[in-house]
Amino acid sequence: MKKYEVLINGSITLVADNISWEYPQTDGEGSGATDENMMIREVLPERDKIALKFEKGKSEEEIRTILQVRGLVECTVNYYDLREGKRITRQMYPVSDAVQAAFLIDDEFVCEPFELRFIQTVPA
Repeated sequence: MKKYEVLINGSITLVADNISWEYPQTDGEGSGATDENMMIREVLPERDKIALKFEKGKSEEEIRTILQVRGLVECTVNYYDLREGKRITRQMYPVSDAVQAAFLIDDEFVCEPFELRFIQTVPA
């Protein structure tokens, strides 16, 4: 699979026009300076996120598949992870922007660019 391809539940392939990764870090209550002015950092486990961007030009069938994935409550997502430098699989849930029609060509909608994001459900 190519780096822009994402495999959902082992059977649905989405081909994004762009992909981005988010690796958030949150410090826990134990972070800060001690009485001796020594810094301590307690990093809490976070949920990684990926965002797939779809530009204009996707067919209605492709958009319908993306929207069916968007309707899932939770799914397994196999994608290329930039931090790991390889494909990984995570349990995630999908969220997306509104999908807006731009115009109609030969009785098929062409939609404005939109994003489909996946948020990890359980920290790795």
